[in-house]
Amino acid sequence: MSSKQWRKGVPFHADVAPWVRHMPQVDEYRENLLRLQAAWDSLALLGQMSGAAADIAHTRTAFESLTARLLDSLARRLLDNARQRLQGQAQVAIDILVRNLFERTADVGFLAADAPLRALAAGGDDKAVEARAALEARFRAYVAKYSVYDDIVLLSPQGLVLARLDRSVAATHSADPLIAQALRPGVPYVQRHGATDLLDGRTGLIFASAVRGEEGEACGVLCLSFRLADEMRGVFAQLLPAGERTVLALVDAQGQVLQSSDAWQIPPGARLPAVSRQRLVFAGRDYLAVAAPANAYEGYAGPGWSAVALLPVEQAFDMDQAAQPSSGDALTAGLDTRDLFDAELHGIPLEASRIQRDLSRALWNGSLRSRAHSEAAGFAITLLGEVERTGQRLRLVFEQAIANLQHSALAAVFDSAVFHARLAIDIMDRNLYERANDCRWWALDAELQRLPSGEITVAQAGERLRHINSLYTVYALLLVFDAEGRVLTVSDPAQAHQQGRLLDAPWVAATLALRDRERYAVSPHAACGLYGQHGERPTYVYAAALPAPDDGSRVLGGIAVVFDGEPQFAAMLRDARPPGASALLLSRDGRVVSSTDPRWPVGGGGPLASADLALAAGETRRCELEIDGLVYAVGIAMSGGYREYRRGAAPGEQDVAAVMLMPLGQRLAPAPGLPPAFEPEAFRAELGAPMLDVASFLVDGQWLGLPARQTLEALERPRLTGMPNAPAALLGMLSHQEQMLPVLDLGRLLYGRPSAASEAPVLVCQREGGQRLALCVQELGQVFSIAAEAARPSPTRGGRERLLRGAAGGPMLTLLDVEDLWRQLAGGELAGGLAGGLDLIEG
Repeated sequence: MSSKQWRKGVPFHADVAPWVRHMPQVDEYRENLLRLQAAWDSLALLGQMSGAAADIAHTRTAFESLTARLLDSLARRLLDNARQRLQGQAQVAIDILVRNLFERTADVGFLAADAPLRALAAGGDDKAVEARAALEARFRAYVAKYSVYDDIVLLSPQGLVLARLDRSVAATHSADPLIAQALRPGVPYVQRHGATDLLDGRTGLIFASAVRGEEGEACGVLCLSFRLADEMRGVFAQLLPAGERTVLALVDAQGQVLQSSDAWQIPPGARLPAVSRQRLVFAGRDYLAVAAPANAYEGYAGPGWSAVALLPVEQAFDMDQAAQPSSGDALTAGLDTRDLFDAELHGIPLEASRIQRDLSRALWNGSLRSRAHSEAAGFAITLLGEVERTGQRLRLVFEQAIANLQHSALAAVFDSAVFHARLAIDIMDRNLYERANDCRWWALDAELQRLPSGEITVAQAGERLRHINSLYTVYALLLVFDAEGRVLTVSDPAQAHQQGRLLDAPWVAATLALRDRERYAVSPHAACGLYGQHGERPTYVYAAALPAPDDGSRVLGGIAVVFDGEPQFAAMLRDARPPGASALLLSRDGRVVSSTDPRWPVGGGGPLASADLALAAGETRRCELEIDGLVYAVGIAMSGGYREYRRGAAPGEQDVAAVMLMPLGQRLAPAPGLPPAFEPEAFRAELGAPMLDVASFLVDGQWLGLPARQTLEALERPRLTGMPNAPAALLGMLSHQEQMLPVLDLGRLLYGRPSAASEAPVLVCQREGGQRLALCVQELGQVFSIAAEAARPSPTRGGRERLLRGAAGGPMLTLLDVEDLWRQLAGGELAGGLAGGLDLIEG
């Protein structure tokens, strides 16, 4: 089977061909290019009459081949951009959810070990009324901190409801299979999604864990009902800004839609077919689609769900689907973008320039030939001018298409930088939300509240902290301190030397001053003496006041959690960082909180100034940054909080921004611009006055010319034979029509500076006596006619050169003479370098 498929007369790769009819950009350029190519039909016919038919046919074939490559490359770039955008949205959606659900697996295990809850489960029905009311009040206090739950239910091993948060649910008993599963020995938790009698038949995502008594016997089951729909609404809103046409769906292993960002297009409960080659047909509508399975987090891969991102094919390739970079056009012109685009795309503009250069040279030669046959010169020159204009229009279309491709690719890089920065900061906000919740809830732990009064021993409290730390592994250390700020116990036996230490950091005093159970204190991101072997590593410490069990307004001390920031922040950045990018978390003053790039270590200054980070909560920004000559696309996202955590908080030192630096390329030195094209000044000559045909060309930025009768043709840079000990202006010898011709670098000969690039044309010139030489020049101009008397002697070269004025104050042209150049070659300093070469020429 061919790897190419034809669409509207153009071959496309098989993987992109089915999408081409939905790509308005491809269609627009195809129409423009084919319309221009159709002009070659007329030109080729006329070319038979001017002798230019072979050149026209060659150019037409070259442009046709390049057109197919350009359109195919454009189509594949559009498909790749759309596919990558969908892949990013789908992957982020499922990975954010899995990270959230991972925290729930720890929550249910910890709460199942809560002393009041265990007491009610072990006590049975004896104290049901009072104990149930107290426990349900505790559930409300829990959900005030962990608002991701809409219900908490305590069941007996037989499924009897002992206490629950949501009293509007009528169920008093449950036969859900998850009860038996949770009661099995060695099962830390069970997760189940579906309709359940536990919620009066409503569909829910339940996390369940056995409640065990003092001897380890199972005496109940705790169930936490996760607010899945609420969570996914937040995820969808974050990933799909206003006007976004993408639909995101959460699906189970069988393809059933659990949640959807657009229930009108993809309704929950529907079953989606499998995505095949990025295509999905649902309800008679064709979608570009990508499915993303979950990446495991800390070994947890979620319930086996995936996220699917879908975009109707008729909207998938609209340009307004992608945001544009603020300075994309300027960047494209000033960057070496080879690392952004494949070799084929980079080769297309080079090939277009080569074809145009070949065409210009062929037309230049055709114009010379036409002027040698004056009887058909007028028609031929008109035809050749039309051919050149058609070629130039084709080149402009190619340049515009390439520029749009590059602009689109740059837009995708800037979009990706902002997207992944937003992802990183969202992961961080969600993570720190859990830290603020944990310290506040653990401050209400009945066992830990008894430590300051001596009702339990330090060893017992330490064991309790170790158990908590084993469930919540994101902490380097948990500790309890008394009302003077002295450490009573810690979770890590290796840190036992911290016991008895007097803490004097500002966050300690702030914690002991708290009287509201919903408040917490947090340290700046700095060394706290509690993290690392010598306590020198910077991190965050979250703390909450430890209230007296009998009087919540009296503070006995506090509980502090030392976040294991170094690996946790590194993992957040690693999960959010796109390939090849540098990812950082920066404080508002530009200090590094975490970094994937060794150039910016933690605690030092980052690549951005504080002014660059002056963003409102939740705001994003894109910009460019140049570091050591390399330009980066920068995406910045400021922390905006999550749920109750720091939402609406005033800007402060706790604010953190995620920054993505994606390399674009080296800054290119400005290319020297060519001077304006030479147009001869209008000159009124006497009727019948002699005319002069001039072949113009550019050397070292100066317009020069030769009489057309002295110029035979222009060659692409031919193969030269070097000559030992030749002067610098003599580039070598070339074989032309069985003659060996010397090749002069005209720029070095006239101005002392080499001006010939590797692709520069070479002019074959001829003296009156028939001897020939070749001149290497910078660029070809036009071949034109002018009254001979308009060429005036040059005042600086003793009359050997003549000057032509340019029209409307434009550049002047210096008219050279081959005889003068030959005299320099044969009689001047160049003669010695020719050695025996002149014998060949003269002969």
